[in-house]
Amino acid sequence: MSAKHKTILQRMDTLVWWTNASERVQCDMTMDSNERRYYSMRWLPLMPMALGTALIFYAITTTLPHFIYGLGGAITVIVSAIAINGPLGKPAIEDDEREAALRKNAFLFCMAFLAMSNIIGESFILLTIAEKGWGREHVIGLAFALFIANAAYFVSLPTLYVSWKLTTLSEDEL
Repeated sequence: MSAKHKTILQRMDTLVWWTNASERVQCDMTMDSNERRYYSMRWLPLMPMALGTALIFYAITTTLPHFIYGLGGAITVIVSAIAINGPLGKPAIEDDEREAALRKNAFLFCMAFLAMSNIIGESFILLTIAEKGWGREHVIGLAFALFIANAAYFVSLPTLYVSWKLTTLSEDEL
């Protein structure tokens, strides 16, 4: 297939060819819906993560206009849709032992990533605030952007982790 005729998902699949995501999705699509154990959301978690990151960069570069605070509501709706299903796309009560371990590992990965990024990012942001002498409104806008981005990452990272881990499991493990 030529580069001109690829869909967005096909282009994203070529970026992460090493995860075998496209083969896993193709296998899932050929199965009967009753045979599917997982309904991974694949690329959906990237959307709130990208919006949260863009909101942070926008808040760093300028004072947030008041209408931008409404963007937090849109991100919250997307995050809520992801959070309802959880990282495995089903309630935790239905997990077997391997799925429970995968869910736990996904949240541990998320917490480690958020802890490290907040430790490093907080230092950078505090230095920037002190150097630029930002006013109260600019700092409040940045705090809002950081809260929304942390919420988006907290919900989206485990789902993304699980969808990538599921593609590397052997048939015996499924």
